[in-house]
Order: sequence, then structure tokens, then C-alpha cells
Amino acid sequence: MSLQEIAAAACFLISCIFGIAGLAGMFRFSDPYSRLQAGALCGTTSVFSVFIGALLLSPNTAVTARIIIIAVFFLISAPTGSHIVARFAWNAGHISQKPSRKKRPKGREQRS
Repeated sequence: MSLQEIAAAACFLISCIFGIAGLAGMFRFSDPYSRLQAGALCGTTSVFSVFIGALLLSPNTAVTARIIIIAVFFLISAPTGSHIVARFAWNAGHISQKPSRKKRPKGREQRS
């Protein structure tokens, strides 16, 4: 294996790690906006890592140019799509979850 193939394999491994982290974030977070952010950020990072790995393995400049063009369009469209979904959720009335407050033990009055 050449150094170029090892670097491409590392990019593909990083892509898998970010994809799994994004999936875990989508199930772990309770707020729809946090889920959207986790999925969008990790998904974009994961796909972009695949593009870098494909660039390292591209056989000629024509394929390299196509991968770069696709990556540029992806970097424009993925955050824009996430923003549109978040804006639609906000306009539909989905509110974010408020942080939880610790309950005071019964028997203690609140001092003014």
C-alpha cells in the first residue's frame, strides 16, 4: 500500500467516525434544533472526508475536477438545506427545549 492509499483509508475511517457521531447525536439530543445541528455538522464533515479520500485516489485530473465541483456544490447546498429545515421548524412553531431546573427539596421555603 502506498502512502496515498493509507491517507485515503484514514479519510474514509474519519468519515465513518463522524457519521456514527452524528447518528448518535441525532438520537441523544432531545431538542429538534440540536438534532438538526448534530446531523448536519457531522454529515457534512463525513461526506467531505469521503470527498478528500476520493481525491487522493482519483486516477486523473478530469476525475479530480469533477470531485472538486461536486464537493463545492455540496458545501453550498448542505448547510443551506439545514438552514431551510430549521427555519421551517421555527415558523411552524417548534420551540427548543428549555434547560431543566433542579427541584428544591420539599420543606424549604424560598427566601425573598
